[in-house]
Amino acid sequence: MKKAYPLDFKTKFGFSFMGWMNTAGSSFMTSLFMIYLTDYSGIVNAAALGTVLLLIGRIIDAVDDPIQGFIMDNAKERKYGKYKPFIIISTVLTFLAIIALFCFPSFVGEKPLLITIWVILFYLLYDIGMSFYAQAPLLQSMSNDAEVRGKLIVFPRVFGMIAAIPMAFFLPMVTGLNQSLNNMQSSFRIMTVAILLPIFLLSMLGIALVKEGKHRTATEDEKLTFRDIITTLKQNKALLVCKASALFTGFVWTMLFAVTTYFVKWNYCADLATGAVDSALFGTYTTIMGMAQMLPMMAAAVISPWILKKFFRNDPLKYAIFSNLLTASVLGVMFVLYLLGLLNASMFFVLLFVAMFALGLGFVPGSLLDVESMDYGYWKLGKEVSGICNAVTNFLSKAQSALSSALVGLILILVGYQVNSVTDEYVGELSALPHMLNWFMVVMTVGPIVLYLIGTLILRKYPINSTIREEIKAELARRKEE
Repeated sequence: MKKAYPLDFKTKFGFSFMGWMNTAGSSFMTSLFMIYLTDYSGIVNAAALGTVLLLIGRIIDAVDDPIQGFIMDNAKERKYGKYKPFIIISTVLTFLAIIALFCFPSFVGEKPLLITIWVILFYLLYDIGMSFYAQAPLLQSMSNDAEVRGKLIVFPRVFGMIAAIPMAFFLPMVTGLNQSLNNMQSSFRIMTVAILLPIFLLSMLGIALVKEGKHRTATEDEKLTFRDIITTLKQNKALLVCKASALFTGFVWTMLFAVTTYFVKWNYCADLATGAVDSALFGTYTTIMGMAQMLPMMAAAVISPWILKKFFRNDPLKYAIFSNLLTASVLGVMFVLYLLGLLNASMFFVLLFVAMFALGLGFVPGSLLDVESMDYGYWKLGKEVSGICNAVTNFLSKAQSALSSALVGLILILVGYQVNSVTDEYVGELSALPHMLNWFMVVMTVGPIVLYLIGTLILRKYPINSTIREEIKAELARRKEE
C-alpha cells in the first residue's frame, strides 16, 4: 500500500540523502580538520592557527547565527518552500568551503600570511553554510505528529551515518593511496575531493525530492522583528532548557571524535621512544575505530523509535536522560581501566562501540525535543521562530565541535606537537607524548561524564509534559487550517 506524504517513498528517500553534505562536512571538521592542519597540511604553527581560528569563529557565530535564523524565519514561502532554498545554499557553501580548506593550492601554503587569510576566509564560509542548514524547521512543517516525526528522523540519521562512513575510514584510505604517491599531503587532498563530490551530488538530489510542508502566512503583526530574537530566547523555556542541557552534553560526541584518532595513533600505533608510526597498523586500527563509531550509532538510530514507544511511551525527555546516564557509565569504565593499565586496543574498541551505541540512542529523543521546542515557541509567541531556534542549535553544534578541536589544539601546543607531513613521524619532544595521551583520556572520559551529569540535571526542568504536548499539537493544527 502506497503511504501518504510525508511517509511516502519519494519524501523519505529525499529526506534521507539531503543532509549528506552537512553530515560529511561536520565529520570532516570534527574529526579531520585539526589532524589535517597539524599532521598533513605542511602549515607552520598549524596547531596555533587552528586553535585561534576555531575560537574566533565562535565569537562571530554568536552574532551571525541568530541573524541567519532571523533571515530564514522572515523569508517568504515560495514555490519550493520557505526553508528549502536555504538548505540548498547551505549545501553548496559547505561543499566549496571544505574543498578549499583541505585542498588549498601549494603557492598559498608557502606564504604564512596568505594561508592564514585563506583558512580564515573559507572557515567562515563553512560556518555560514552550516548555519543555513534548516532540516528541523523543514521537518516541523511536514507533520505535527511526534510519531511521524520520529520515523522521519531515523532515515537521515541512518543514511547520514552511511555518508559519514568514508570519513571514519578516511585515514586508512589516505594511507593506502599514499603507498602509490609517497606524499601524505597530496593523498589527503585527492581523497577529500573523491569522497565529497559524490556526497554533494547525492545531497542535491535528495533536496530536489523533498517537498516542504505548508506554513501559515504571517500577518503584518506576526512578522518577526529583531526584538523577537531576544523574546524567543527569553520566553521559550523549552528551547532554553534543551539548549542549556545541550550546551554541556553536546560536547561529548565532538570530544570523542576529535580525540580518538590522536589517541589511537600514538597510544597503540607508535613507538614512543622514536616517534615512528606503524602506518599499516594505524590504517587497520582507524578502520576498526570507524566501525566502532559508526555502526553502533546506526543501529541505535534504527531501534530508537521502537525503544521510545515500547519503554518510554513516546516521552523523549525520559529517553534522553536514560541515554545520557548510560553513556556516562560506559565512559567511566573506560577511564578506570586506563588508570589500572588494562585498557589495551581490543578493550578500547569494545568500550568505544558500546559508548557510541549508548550515545546514539539519544539522537532521536534529542531531535524530537529540538523540534518540540520550535512548536512551543510558536505556541507561546504566535510567530514562527523555527529558524531562530534552528540557529541556536547550529551555533551550539558548531561551537562544541570547534571548542573540542580547540581543546585538542591547546594540548598539542602545550606539548610542542610536531609531525613530518610527508613521513608521518613525530619530530617534537618525545618525552611529552605520555602526558598528551593522559590528557586525551581525560578529554574522552572524565570531561563527558561531568558534562552528562550537568546536562541531565538541567533536562529535569523541561516544561512540556504529555498534556501540554497534546495541547500544542491541537493548537498548531488549528492555526495551519486558518
